[in-house]
Amino acid sequence: MITFFCPNCWKEVKETDTVCPHCLANIAELLQQRDYVAKLIAALSHPEPGVPIRAAWILGKLRARTAVQPLLALLQGDADQFVKAAAVEALGQIGDTTARPVLLELAQKGPVLLRNKAIEALRLLQDS
Repeated sequence: MITFFCPNCWKEVKETDTVCPHCLANIAELLQQRDYVAKLIAALSHPEPGVPIRAAWILGKLRARTAVQPLLALLQGDADQFVKAAAVEALGQIGDTTARPVLLELAQKGPVLLRNKAIEALRLLQDS
């Protein structure tokens, strides 16, 4: 069975809902108004960890600079370490140097997984 989520608050909704019963967002309107990158950025806060991981990966491949601040915010939150690792990888692929201070901090003080990903991301930033 497929689970549907509101693209605004990420709470579960019925497939037939046109308005979210939780946040009252117009689901169809939100989906039509947002471009692909905006939808991916919104997916970074999805409750199922696989979704933000895939979204971060795609944002990195697209080198979507508009995703830099949302990815940095994700690193400051309480997301799963694998989600954070995907965000760090994406930041490296995007190549925006505004991520450098956060990546440096993670490379020095982060958990091992994030430390290694941050070192890789910093190498990518040097090459760009």
